[in-house]
Amino acid sequence: MRLQFTIGKNLYQVQMERAGEGYHVTVNGKPFDVKIAPEGFSIGGKIHSVKINANQGDAVRADVDGRIIEALILDIAKTPTKKAEDVAVKKTSEPIARTGHGKTLIAPMPGKIVKVLVSVGQTVKVGDVVLILEAMKMENEIRSPFEGKVKEVRVSAGAGVAAEEPLMTME
Repeated sequence: MRLQFTIGKNLYQVQMERAGEGYHVTVNGKPFDVKIAPEGFSIGGKIHSVKINANQGDAVRADVDGRIIEALILDIAKTPTKKAEDVAVKKTSEPIARTGHGKTLIAPMPGKIVKVLVSVGQTVKVGDVVLILEAMKMENEIRSPFEGKVKEVRVSAGAGVAAEEPLMTME
């Protein structure tokens, strides 16, 4: 299988082939032998812990050895090769989006709500800044991944939020 993915502005070209109980993986021309381990995977005898936190289509957020990594995965068989600067990668300040009986924006990280920039009934476009969330002494713009009308705002300025806590719903 051939894939390409981005982490930040870095583009990685990956080829994977089954090799016995593991995989032979080539990343940007550099070969690795990878084995699946209960905690994640092993490369060169070193075990790396991996936990997928969110998977939204081609966007993946994972905890790798205690670091949060966000990647946009592109299947080369379905997508022409792209340059990293041409690919929009989700940043940690973007909320996780859930759909179902409406559209729910979920906090991407724990923090404190500094400002709510929308109100119930307001129409929002994809990419509009809807909240400011302070985390690790930095203010993060939370942008809407949805277009629609704000149905409910579940937080207010000064409120503390946990990672993956619902922030607002839209219809």
